[in-house]
Amino acid sequence: MPAADSPVPRFVLINRSQLLLRPVDVERLIDEEHPARSLWDLVGSLDLSPYHDATAAVKGGAGRPAIDPQLLVALWLYAYSKGISSAREISRQSEYEPGFSWLCGLEPVNHHTLSDFRAGHKAALDDLFAQVLGLLSAEGLITLERVTQDGTKIRANAGSNTFRSGETLAAHMKLAQEQVQLMEEQAQEEEQVSARQAAAQKRARQEREQKLRRAQQEVERLQKEKKRDRDEYVARASTTDPEAHLMRPSEGGAVPAYNVQITTDTANGLVVGVAVTTDAIDYRQLEPALDRMFATHGRYPAEVLADGDYTNHASVQAAAARGVDFYGSWKPKWEPGEYDAHGRGPAFQTRAFVYEAERDCYSCPAGQLLKLHAIQKQPNGVRLRIYRAAEAACQVCSHRSSCGPKKAKPGWSRSVSRAEEPAVITAFKEKMATVAAQSTYRVRSQIAEFPHAWIKQRCGLRQFRGRGQWKVACEATWACLSYNLSRWFALRRCTAATV
Repeated sequence: MPAADSPVPRFVLINRSQLLLRPVDVERLIDEEHPARSLWDLVGSLDLSPYHDATAAVKGGAGRPAIDPQLLVALWLYAYSKGISSAREISRQSEYEPGFSWLCGLEPVNHHTLSDFRAGHKAALDDLFAQVLGLLSAEGLITLERVTQDGTKIRANAGSNTFRSGETLAAHMKLAQEQVQLMEEQAQEEEQVSARQAAAQKRARQEREQKLRRAQQEVERLQKEKKRDRDEYVARASTTDPEAHLMRPSEGGAVPAYNVQITTDTANGLVVGVAVTTDAIDYRQLEPALDRMFATHGRYPAEVLADGDYTNHASVQAAAARGVDFYGSWKPKWEPGEYDAHGRGPAFQTRAFVYEAERDCYSCPAGQLLKLHAIQKQPNGVRLRIYRAAEAACQVCSHRSSCGPKKAKPGWSRSVSRAEEPAVITAFKEKMATVAAQSTYRVRSQIAEFPHAWIKQRCGLRQFRGRGQWKVACEATWACLSYNLSRWFALRRCTAATV
């Protein structure tokens, strides 16, 4: 403890209650190599006429000027590059974060304007995405020699407890209509309600009714598509986001989500195609992805790599029809001998029957012949050849109880089937059995899954902000566009460092 007569040290007083007025040089808020400058220059070089055509404010007309689309595009791209997907957060950080402040010129943009811009111009956004892909292709960063296709589940802006059946939605619709009528009667009686309040209440009621109506339509569609014979299927839809479906993401569980399909070029890991689907599985997504590639780039990729969820008869034939060399992991749904619907033992399962190619027939374990009975053509192009034994032979066979079902109908005889696959399927399976094809396929995961991790971790897109397939598709496109630009700038820095 210092002595009583020792001098007392003096320190600078920190006064946080004062107000300061300082000159700010906006250009010096960020350095010359700051990403915000690169984004601003790049966006300025793009054709933004689709956004300009949608602008209502024109010279000589009434109303306040509109915010420049170049600024709004640059703000969203910069925000996603920093992991910000909230319009409110962009508006808030524009008041102090140097990059946002420099882009805005110290004039923050209202969050409503930012939110409406992100989801209100899908056609213009798709055109913007295509322009950036054109620039990347012109620099040789996109070759389309080999691409990967993969999907990822991203949570919807809806809760699992918002899903209702058709009957419940009908009851909610009736209640909503009654409330609308009651509120309109009260509004006529209460003159003190302002016109602005009345308009807001009317708009909220209309949005509620529209969501309930869309949910009912989605329930009806699902009920038709997923009708089951054995047990009654009860379709449900969310009252918050009717287009969101319950899916199982990699984290586990079942949550309302959308399936984001991403096509990645293997040359430099750049995203060359993005779409959002409500289909929880990837089984039918390869053909649409190839068609999107052609619509955007004017040609199909030379090779496409996809995992077992995409590998099926339809995908293989669709790729072959478009001249695309497809590499995938074939996952058979069923192997003979692993399961038998009638509980037969291994001695009388299908694999125990011997096929004789010369006579085109099968021999059963008891020595009886099964001759060609019918040929069924499946929708996937597979021809199913059905062989059946003579009814008289099966009626007196001593192995009937082990070979046939427990409750065999009168006139029953044993049958087996053999699938004849199209030539393209056979060629695909033979190709994938080679060492070269397996080596090519192994590069899929490291290329295909990296953009998914980036847009979730770096762009902050773990849950969509908007509701409806249209809006979430815009969010996914913004995130992928930001990813491509980040990769582009990184590749430029690497090239400059090596020169």
